[in-house]
Amino acid sequence: MITEKGNLPMYFGMNTLAKFGDMTGKNMNQVLAAVGDMSKMKMSELLIFIYCGFVEGARKEKVDCVIESVEMVGDMIDTDATIIQKSMEVYRNQSTPDNVEKNDSKKK
Repeated sequence: MITEKGNLPMYFGMNTLAKFGDMTGKNMNQVLAAVGDMSKMKMSELLIFIYCGFVEGARKEKVDCVIESVEMVGDMIDTDATIIQKSMEVYRNQSTPDNVEKNDSKKK
């Protein structure tokens, strides 16, 4: 994702969800409910979710994470509100199986 800090990797996988749960004190069912309807998240939870996506993206790409805190995410959003939309787009793209249609067409 292109940000004021550069083009940063972002990833929303199982480790991201686990870290989000740990940081917010949510259990598995609560995490899944929260990401299932993000409009019900507290603003602080949304910042934590985005932060976790940056941390996990850096880990997976084997690069240093330049996003040092949840507060840094909030500061970035203050200067570029599209980060929320971009993050949610990354999440949607990564949480929706892109090969379901391909596999279904192979079965026909």
